[in-house]
Amino acid sequence: MSRRRKGRKRRTRRAGHWGWGGEASPFGRRDPHHPYGRRWYDEQRTEGEALRMAAYGFLGGFVLGVAVWSHQLHQNRSGLFSRWPLRRLAALGYLGGHPSVDTARLLRDYIAWERRPALRRRGEQVLRHVEQSLE
Repeated sequence: MSRRRKGRKRRTRRAGHWGWGGEASPFGRRDPHHPYGRRWYDEQRTEGEALRMAAYGFLGGFVLGVAVWSHQLHQNRSGLFSRWPLRRLAALGYLGGHPSVDTARLLRDYIAWERRPALRRRGEQVLRHVEQSLE
């Protein structure tokens, strides 16, 4: 608890100040349960508006997630021999979408180099996919 200095008066609400004296506030109708009157978000929303807003939120999150993942793939396309496993996985995903003879050669080197069995198996799957698409 803070102490008041001697000689100072405590501030009180005074009539005539918006929302405290019973007059209409500039923000809308006077609400006896809210000291400053109603706000735009106090109104009831219809079920259709709530569903539409939820759909917009879901769609926006999905688009943002796709954009971030695409950026990560393009940023990590050279991270095949990185020390971070997630970057190597992202690089495998990128290379799987760009089949070429150089990609197959690079993936063979990667499979011989990779120590983690899960990433090595994923590299073998991507190599098989690349070889099938080149045939």
